[in-house]
Amino acid sequence: MKTLISSDEVPAPPGPYSPGLTVGDWIFLSGQGGFDPNTGKVVSDDLAEQTEQTFDNITTLLRAVGASLDDVISCLVHLVDLADFPTFNTIYSRKFTGVKPVRTTVRADLVAGLLVEVTVVARTAS
Repeated sequence: MKTLISSDEVPAPPGPYSPGLTVGDWIFLSGQGGFDPNTGKVVSDDLAEQTEQTFDNITTLLRAVGASLDDVISCLVHLVDLADFPTFNTIYSRKFTGVKPVRTTVRADLVAGLLVEVTVVARTAS
């Protein structure tokens, strides 16, 4: 059975999809970007600021179901410019301590001024 994950502290999706779902102890988050939860707009045109906000949004959705970044198993990262890879990696390394999740990073054209988007799969302890 699928259960919706949402939070008033994260902007609502701009399209017809869920911000996240749980299925049993599995957690699936739609791609999250650097959208400000108060305005719904991209926080800035700076990759580092967008990345920080992206992980804040991910953390908020995970917290809504009693999980944290420690529960993340896999990340799919979309970057508009692969030259931003080192900056993203610096922030990513700070966010995930201990064993890092598996990850794929690809270059992508993103909407609404986003420079980064991260999709997460996590699992809570059973």
